[in-house]
Amino acid sequence: MDGGSPALRSRILSHMNAWSTGVTFVETRQDGQVRIARSASGYWSYLGTDILHIPRNRQTMNLQGFSMNTPESEYRRVVRHELGHTLGFPHEHMRQELVDRIDPEKAYEYFLRTQGWDRQMVDQQVLTSLDETSLMSTPPDQTSIMCYQLPGEITKDGQPILGGLDINATDATFAQRIYPKPGAPSKAMTLGEYLPAAVADDEEWPESEDVALDVSDLQLT
Repeated sequence: MDGGSPALRSRILSHMNAWSTGVTFVETRQDGQVRIARSASGYWSYLGTDILHIPRNRQTMNLQGFSMNTPESEYRRVVRHELGHTLGFPHEHMRQELVDRIDPEKAYEYFLRTQGWDRQMVDQQVLTSLDETSLMSTPPDQTSIMCYQLPGEITKDGQPILGGLDINATDATFAQRIYPKPGAPSKAMTLGEYLPAAVADDEEWPESEDVALDVSDLQLT
């Protein structure tokens, strides 16, 4: 949404497609469903089909400051992680088994000191576990690209939650089952749904900007 050279746009797009599923992302100058900005603060993406409800003049993903000088390791770690959210994958470190390893008081102190997060933000981003009955999922995987790296200083046993720096084999296999490529054999999974992504209070917009969503708006190739 804020420009960038053809080489930069191509580089970002290549990492979006690194998940190698039946969903292919291509650049468009029209009404793109995934809209990326780099000038706002932080790295984030709306979750799954929530992107279809965001006003079309607003980004659905933010990659603060990404440029051709950004290290390749950051493209792998950040762009692929945020694209995972776009595909509907929540944070893996919020699986119950991993949340149970964290000492809340140590987490509050650590994230206030390192990120400036208040207790409510830590609760939302780290300490509130996902409802396992609502997920189609693999067993909890601390090396998933969707998992934060969390230091041993905030865990009960002093051992870190490793976190993922790139799409691992479990991520790739699961994503390809959810979004199979054309012609791939079907592998049935128990149906469920992810918890809806909440929109932060400061991200509200006027009712006039709401998107009137029709099923034809969902265009995946």
